[in-house]
Amino acid sequence: RRRRRRERQQLARLCDLVAGSLLPHLEPKPPAPQLTREDERRILLALSRVSKAIREWEEEDDDEERELDQELISCSGEGHNCCLPANQHFDDGFSCLANIISILVGFFGFCSSYVKHSAGNILIAISNALMKFEIVWTQSLELVWIAVHTVSTYACGALPSSVDSISCFRKGSICYSSVMESLSDDINISKTNITSFMEVLQLRCLDINGHMVASLFRVLHTILKFLKHSDSELKSDFIFISINHILMVPWDSYYQLNVGEFVNLGKDGAFSLNNNSAQLGFLSSSLLQLLCSLVEQSDLEDTNGQDIYAKLADVIPKLVAILREQQDAPESLSQYLKHKILMIMMRLRPYMQQDCSHVVCWLKLLRQHFQDLLHGPILQHIARPENCLDGSPFLLSTVGLGETHDKSTRHLQRQVMYLFLSICICLAYTGNDSALQCSCKRDRILGHRVQDCSDHCDCFGLSEISEWFQRCFLDTIFGLESSTDIALCFLQLYMEEDDMLFSILLQLLDAPLISLKIDSMEIKCSKLIGGKLFSSIFDPVHVFHLLLLLLHYDHLVLVDYLISKDVGVHCAQYLLRCLRLVTQCWHSFIDDSIYEAKIDKLNFKRQKTFNDANSISGSSIEGPKLGSACHTKSKNKHQLFLNAKACLLSLKRTLEDLHKKGLFPYNPKPLLKSLARFEELCEQD
Repeated sequence: RRRRRRERQQLARLCDLVAGSLLPHLEPKPPAPQLTREDERRILLALSRVSKAIREWEEEDDDEERELDQELISCSGEGHNCCLPANQHFDDGFSCLANIISILVGFFGFCSSYVKHSAGNILIAISNALMKFEIVWTQSLELVWIAVHTVSTYACGALPSSVDSISCFRKGSICYSSVMESLSDDINISKTNITSFMEVLQLRCLDINGHMVASLFRVLHTILKFLKHSDSELKSDFIFISINHILMVPWDSYYQLNVGEFVNLGKDGAFSLNNNSAQLGFLSSSLLQLLCSLVEQSDLEDTNGQDIYAKLADVIPKLVAILREQQDAPESLSQYLKHKILMIMMRLRPYMQQDCSHVVCWLKLLRQHFQDLLHGPILQHIARPENCLDGSPFLLSTVGLGETHDKSTRHLQRQVMYLFLSICICLAYTGNDSALQCSCKRDRILGHRVQDCSDHCDCFGLSEISEWFQRCFLDTIFGLESSTDIALCFLQLYMEEDDMLFSILLQLLDAPLISLKIDSMEIKCSKLIGGKLFSSIFDPVHVFHLLLLLLHYDHLVLVDYLISKDVGVHCAQYLLRCLRLVTQCWHSFIDDSIYEAKIDKLNFKRQKTFNDANSISGSSIEGPKLGSACHTKSKNKHQLFLNAKACLLSLKRTLEDLHKKGLFPYNPKPLLKSLARFEELCEQD
């Protein structure tokens, strides 16, 4: 009871401040959305006073006993009036919240970015002030999301698709049922309150457009950042509520708002439609930025969190459709949208439902919308041991790269290829022994079953990775002398980003699964030879050798990786798994000729298949020949092992010294144990 009294006092205080200072700028005769300089100055001063007052309240030391002795102030009492229209009815205690948020959202309708920013900051400050009252804070968050749905529906309903829709909107009679139907029953607000809030909001919005929604997304994103920074317990509630509302988004309406069509509604009912290419994609950028923060790793680690993330995976096809809607967008905007979408996909990848229809859908999306990146020029990074580095293990030596193939493009390539390989390897191991179950027969996302799928999608994943490897590497190996060049070139693409480097290295540890799956298939297919070559060329033991080579066998670089806040865990995981593989495949580690022999054998089969196909077609063209590290044959193959041995033993000594002095940030004993086993094998050899 005492807590409830404090809630009402706080809400009434905020309501009086916001309504008394800001409502006169919206009612009864508000200025036009396009403000004059004087009107803008006057509104900004009022917003600044409100923001300053709220900050001062937060800084004051609350005297709880004094507050509880004061006379109770409630929305139904005589001491407070919410200044709401007489015909709008709210439950006791809810009218203050509805009044505050509807007034502030109304300021997002002005054309001034300064006014929008200031109004958004006040919403954020009010959210922070209400965090001590969990139920009220949750209701305020729900109302912000209801404002998002309401503004989206109003704006799209006002687009001139027909005369009837325009006249309907002019009379203020847009059907609220379309918004109500999109909202689930999980919302902790009565339908009566929601309907009344939407009506008040429509009265106070001067201009309804996609930028209002984008401004609300910015507010939500900032609130989430504050919750994460303060490590608030409300963070999980924010994520659950926001994801549930994103799942309710009417995407057809959203696409209309997003293409740059903005509706202008004055109080006289005048209607106009403007196209502004400079604002194209602003709404999408704001939504994707919010989504990226919502799906940050380790935010929700319990079962419920995994379930809500799995549901969000269904939104990915709708997000990718944004790229199709904005094909004419500037290249910088297009790259930003692709980066955000790929980042969301990478973060949601561990939470995908145990259903291969989603995995296949993502694979098709990558192939259809990111093909230029997936099949982009990688082999222009000539990455031989003698010229791949120049004074630094992180300096990329490139040949013939144009200006368009810049850092941002390579970053997108890294993201796309990581996702592609992750999905293909996941699909390759569908089946009876896999947790990933096929449901292509009932797939509603794809609209049809995968070709040749008989309750499995493993062939689809194998064929995709074989075709990709054939097209990107095997068909373009002219000028390269060996399979090692291919692996080095691929790794060097990832050397520019530490986090992506260890993500792809961990994924390549599963490369042998592709070859094992092809060997286990009852029906042998020569078209999958590219998949077997992929598994062999990216043999984990050989890739480990190449990584050490690219690092110039500098064990201190590995130490820096291990103690890094961003990649330390992934680096430790990779080294532990590699050292386990090395002990199991010791002879392959000390003798690189085993790797070369395997490549030669597979290349012979591939060449024979190519020649057989040419003989049938009557062609005399020779297929490209994949060498087996010709430029290293003249060197001492044992030197690779000796260099790797020296590097890893130096790493062991350094870790032991740091651990003994208490300078290592976590317990390195598992890694030291693996390195000790490695040292024993070296002594026996």
